[in-house]
Amino acid sequence: MTSLKVLSMAFGDNYGTLPNQGWCELKNIQELSFVENNFERTLPSCLGNLTSLRWLSLGGNGFTGNIASYTLWRRLTSLEYLDISFNRFEVPVSFNQFVNHSKLIYLSVGYNILTTDTEFKNWIPNFQLKFFSIEGCVNLQKLPSFLHYQHDLRILAIDHNQLPGNFPTWLLENNTRLAGLYARDNAFTGPLKLPSIRHLYLEQLDVSNNKLSGHVPANISSAFPKLISLNMSLNLFEGPIPSDIGGFHLRGLVLSHNFLSGGVPSDLAIGSPALTFLRLSNNKLTRQIFSKDVSPPLLFYLFLNGNSFEGPLPSNIFLKPLIALDDSSNNFSGEIPQGIGDNTKLLQLDLSKNHLEGSIPVEICNLKLIQVLALTENKLSGPVPSCVSGLPLEHIHLDKNQLVGKLNELLNISSLKTMDLGYNSFAGNIPRTIGSLSNLNFLLLNNNQLQGEIPTQICLLNKLSIMDVSFNKLYGPLLSCLGNLIQAENDAETGSSYFHTTTRLAWSDFLSWISSARNYHISYDVRTDFSVMDMEMRIQFTTKRNTLTYKGSILKYMKGIDLSSNRLTGEIPIELGNLSKIHALNLSHNHFVGRIPVGFIVC
Repeated sequence: MTSLKVLSMAFGDNYGTLPNQGWCELKNIQELSFVENNFERTLPSCLGNLTSLRWLSLGGNGFTGNIASYTLWRRLTSLEYLDISFNRFEVPVSFNQFVNHSKLIYLSVGYNILTTDTEFKNWIPNFQLKFFSIEGCVNLQKLPSFLHYQHDLRILAIDHNQLPGNFPTWLLENNTRLAGLYARDNAFTGPLKLPSIRHLYLEQLDVSNNKLSGHVPANISSAFPKLISLNMSLNLFEGPIPSDIGGFHLRGLVLSHNFLSGGVPSDLAIGSPALTFLRLSNNKLTRQIFSKDVSPPLLFYLFLNGNSFEGPLPSNIFLKPLIALDDSSNNFSGEIPQGIGDNTKLLQLDLSKNHLEGSIPVEICNLKLIQVLALTENKLSGPVPSCVSGLPLEHIHLDKNQLVGKLNELLNISSLKTMDLGYNSFAGNIPRTIGSLSNLNFLLLNNNQLQGEIPTQICLLNKLSIMDVSFNKLYGPLLSCLGNLIQAENDAETGSSYFHTTTRLAWSDFLSWISSARNYHISYDVRTDFSVMDMEMRIQFTTKRNTLTYKGSILKYMKGIDLSSNRLTGEIPIELGNLSKIHALNLSHNHFVGRIPVGFIVC
């Protein structure tokens, strides 16, 4: 075993302290990985005996101790790759423990505790890193000074540190071969100053969730001609979107949650032929989205929600190859154009919270792949086209409109997980076919004109988390089998923060960016706003006269039944006292008689 050169115990179920025996005698070992285990406490001193070690990965454990107190680093001068991220190490901010590591090219220290050196001195390292990650470190007040002497970085991640001051443009000027700079979730202020030289290698730039202000620089595409993705969301940028912000290679652009005004420049479509993902949500945009004759030919994802667009919906935004469109929370008016059915590839469509009127066009049934349909809070009227029963819908939100008709066709969509039809004028009985919706998690039929008895088949919905049929005209006895509902734990996907199906999977290729350093295949997950590209699910549920909106991960835990304000009669079944996992049960404003079940009192 002394001739062993590679040893990996990665992604195991190992825990406790690393022993001094065994592997510490492997004098010829070159690559050693303990990543993603449950090891803790300090590193064994004999680790310093492995002087041939080139690759050491300790990430994702619970190791402790001050890096400066480990003398072993002085002996491991052959290291090229070192990952100590996601531990509880105390790491001196000067990093001068690695001053003699001339071969070091990969250093990942994120999510540890940064400490100030007692004898802090600027030093010039003997190494030139290609990859450096210092994300999420406690106590980091400024960037390590040794970075001023790095000129060959390809990937630099300084996310999640709340670093203050101006944006460090000097990092780009010093490292002209930098391909990815990730600086999200800091406290950088002032304008985003671009480097004085043209940067020919930068492909990914993420400055989201800072306090950057002023106008979006007009010459980004010329400063970074190879840019693939740009994320400037969650800042304080204002003014118009520059007409030349795009570029020949640009595939993803996120400018959401700023104060941008004006329109979407048509040059963005012409000058960015590779644009795949565009998110301009939550700004002050008002004018034309794209011209009638041109739109990005490869645009799959378009998010324009939370702006001030008005007038009729432009029909060209429904064109192929778009698969996800969010135009919600704007001021669009008029009817939904018949051209909505022209794009048979559409998976997700959200037109909620606008001023759309008229009927839902029958052409919507051409969307043979549609999984998410959200038309909430408009002025839509008439019946829902019966042909929707043939669509593979998983989430349908038609609440707060003026829709009429019966539920028969809508309750034949076996793939449904969410059905929100509240605040309309649907009438008739709840069909018995509701029992076939075996995947249903959320059922909201409140504030309609439904009548008749609650069918026993509703008790077959064993994945149900929230049921609201309040403010209808339902009558008859309360089903005792309702006591068996909402008892099982939710599946992992139930109550997910986002509608995610094929869309998230299709985008995963864009989220993983591979960089090479010598013979190591160094991969880095791009932590950008693209990872939350899906349309957020929101469910309104009323308890104690308070209407609350539940969203995100909380939906996984919320469980409730509301049968209030109907005409239900008889006694409350004692079985309803078995609803131990429920958070809200409203039976008020009915005509029940008899005693309150003992289970209610115990709860």
